[in-house]
Amino acid sequence: MGAPVNHKRMKPKYSPVMNAAEKRHKARVKSLPCVGCGVVGRSDAHHTMLSFPAKRWRRDHEFLVPVCPDCHQGPNGIHGIGNEMTWCARNNVDVRAAETIRAESYAMGILS
Repeated sequence: MGAPVNHKRMKPKYSPVMNAAEKRHKARVKSLPCVGCGVVGRSDAHHTMLSFPAKRWRRDHEFLVPVCPDCHQGPNGIHGIGNEMTWCARNNVDVRAAETIRAESYAMGILS
């Protein structure tokens, strides 16, 4: 038979299904004002595509940024421009906003 084979993944497999803690985090993010223009009460939760050391996969449910529909999918929004770094530079948004919001959710006990 031989020695057992260890087939460990480099990163965990992508999980498209949000767990309960990630759903609570998403609800919290959607309640925050838009990071682009500051409008309150109608934010979407954008999965940031920027690279962070703690990111588990490309669309990690913990790395969300609150953006209004105009800043998210409008012609001058993240998806309208097509480049998140460019959008952040144009709107003077800290590229580490998702990391900061995630840390706050951990501190509040929303994520564990």
